[in-house]
Amino acid sequence: MRIRLYWLYIFLAITAACFFGYQHLQEPISYDFASEFDGNDYRNIYEFFTGVQTNYQVAFPFHQRILVPALASFVNSGDILYDFQLVNLIFTLLSVSITFLLWRQLGFDLKWFIAGFAWLLFHWTGLIRLNAFDPITVDVPLYFFQALFLWLIIKRKFIHLLWLAPLATIQKESFIALMIVLLIYAWWHNRKTEEGFYDLPLIAASLVLGVVAKSLVNGNFLPIEEGKGALITLGYHAKEALLNPFEIVRWLAAMAVAFGPALFLTFGRYARSFRYDNTRNLLVLFSAVYLGFGILAGGDMTRIIFLGFPFIATWIVYELKEVSTKQLLALGLLSLPLMMLYGSIPNPAFEWDAWQSWYPEFASTGFVLIVLGYVLIAWLIIDRLGRLSVTK
Repeated sequence: MRIRLYWLYIFLAITAACFFGYQHLQEPISYDFASEFDGNDYRNIYEFFTGVQTNYQVAFPFHQRILVPALASFVNSGDILYDFQLVNLIFTLLSVSITFLLWRQLGFDLKWFIAGFAWLLFHWTGLIRLNAFDPITVDVPLYFFQALFLWLIIKRKFIHLLWLAPLATIQKESFIALMIVLLIYAWWHNRKTEEGFYDLPLIAASLVLGVVAKSLVNGNFLPIEEGKGALITLGYHAKEALLNPFEIVRWLAAMAVAFGPALFLTFGRYARSFRYDNTRNLLVLFSAVYLGFGILAGGDMTRIIFLGFPFIATWIVYELKEVSTKQLLALGLLSLPLMMLYGSIPNPAFEWDAWQSWYPEFASTGFVLIVLGYVLIAWLIIDRLGRLSVTK
């Protein structure tokens, strides 16, 4: 039975309270003293749109992510942090709304809504806290666009991909990868089942519109210097991982921090219960894309993996929805340390080593092994609890 719609307003109220609460509790990055952060490039886009800069001085690949800086420039209050935070607030509320509708459509129980939104809102690298720390960002709409993308597919509203694909692409170009995966899978599914679930012409047209939008932005907003392109970037990071095998361990630890023992429990459930399920297949494919992005798309693995929340968290709940309340409580308690509820994210402009210690991709070898070991032990404990409850 679907949960009542009034729960949406409760979750939105909690979301708004969290958003404004962390505005006071979390110090934002001092961008002027932290030149390595992407926000400096997004600030350049914003200042170009507001007329502060007359030349477009933005590096690859950030130059093509114009949607959020453009929206923030429309506010143009004179305070760039306020302008981006306002856009972030709007998309935060939209993200929670569409995720609620998605999970309601899939028939998840209330306990999973509570667990999922708690993780999304209070995890240190989640929707609220990380973007209070790093507010000049384009990441927040990803949660909305990706959850909406998944909801539209499940509802078979493929016509709406015609506007979503180009809009989401100029927010972040990675959306094209999702469209390519969808098109390939849709062709395979229609061929395998002969049920015609997917409208292939609409999906293909949406992909084309996304590519056209990317090309138009790239043609009109040129980077300071040409980048190496997406495929070369992915290949470079793949090569680095092969040459430095401990990067694989860091990647696993980043998964562990981003989604805790629940993700590894999900891996196990999926491996033990293979079946052809269209919704499940979509969730697995899109989750795999983001887990792959974690090691192939950039150095900050934890943040990138968590950006796949609409897919990965939904897949986790889809696989684990039959677990007992007792097992879910154990999962929640053992996952709490990973949320880092007790502190604020250090300001890397002044506490670089402390900031790095929060991230498995940058932290010391010992910390990485401790985190990964803890999560794997927690996974084994929870999995054992589940097996015991079945035998009884």
